[in-house]
Amino acid sequence: MQQNQPTDTETVAEGEDGAPAPDGLESAEPVETLPPMVEVVVSLQTVPRGHQMTEDILALDLRPVGTVGNNVITSLDEAKGLFARTDIYQGETLTYDSLVDDITMVGLESYGPSSLIPPGYVAQSVPMNRLTSVAYGVSEGDYVDIMVTFFFRQIDEEFQTYLPNNAAFYLEEQIEAIEALGVGDVVTTTAGVILYPVVPIGRFEELPTGDLAHVFPNEDDASPRPVPVTMIIQNARVIQVGQYRLPGNPADLVPTPTPEPAEEGAPTPTPPPAVAPTATPLPSDVLVLALQPQQQLLLRYAIEVNAQVYFALRGVNDGQLYSVENMTLDFLMDRFNVEIPPNLGYSVEESAIRQVTPTPPPEEGSVPE
Repeated sequence: MQQNQPTDTETVAEGEDGAPAPDGLESAEPVETLPPMVEVVVSLQTVPRGHQMTEDILALDLRPVGTVGNNVITSLDEAKGLFARTDIYQGETLTYDSLVDDITMVGLESYGPSSLIPPGYVAQSVPMNRLTSVAYGVSEGDYVDIMVTFFFRQIDEEFQTYLPNNAAFYLEEQIEAIEALGVGDVVTTTAGVILYPVVPIGRFEELPTGDLAHVFPNEDDASPRPVPVTMIIQNARVIQVGQYRLPGNPADLVPTPTPEPAEEGAPTPTPPPAVAPTATPLPSDVLVLALQPQQQLLLRYAIEVNAQVYFALRGVNDGQLYSVENMTLDFLMDRFNVEIPPNLGYSVEESAIRQVTPTPPPEEGSVPE
């Protein structure tokens, strides 16, 4: 005989909660159905415009399908490597409009080149040509090293002019005696003082004969040799190549509608005049670089004094700053153990070979004269 068993069966009043219905029987309580979800890409950090999205700052999150538009990015691979068009906040769902694959579009279309300048840097424009710009191989977003060569010349500290100076000797002698010689550039004055100009001034040397002579530079090479010194400014960011162009009008991107065919018997419409072909644009001759303010002052000074400015293109992931010495003639000779050759009494000049134009062969069927 079983004990502690209820003798009466409890009944549940209508409208009250009770145990779930056995299998095969319908429950009176409706079961809530979850909406379908889809994975979307979100940002784990707040990033500024122009920042490149990497895998460590991206994640997947679930969103209801009904709230996800066609513009939302749903794959991490589609977001990695792109650049933020605007400031993106932590947890924000990424869309195709908020990212661009070309960093130049961030600056050119939305905020101008200022969005590409790193913090603590300023940008200025510098001239370039085919040789200085690595054969026009520099593009926006690249990093370059700037090689600047200054040319130092000796000057007169008082006149602040290039040496050598010109000189004039005043000789108090008889004018008739000098005129009798018939040599030299002599200018006489009313006081009987003879003015003998020396252009340019050289140096006085005693010849083997014991005579004193004035030795001066060759007229074709009178200016002294400048002393070049080359230095380098490292890791400058290329903000822009060429002249800045304002964003285009979106209305210009609307495709031209296809003309509808004319009805039978209708006159043929006159076609519009042909558009002249667009001329080939000239290569860019200006470059916008981002550097620290002190470096920008140095670069501006180099341009103002007509120093030579060349650009060396860096690798994609090469941001290292190297220890580089300034290049001078002394450094070249000491670093590479260059021996000074002895002075010789002869030299090798460019060969002068007479060019002979070959006579063209006679044409077939022609009669020689």
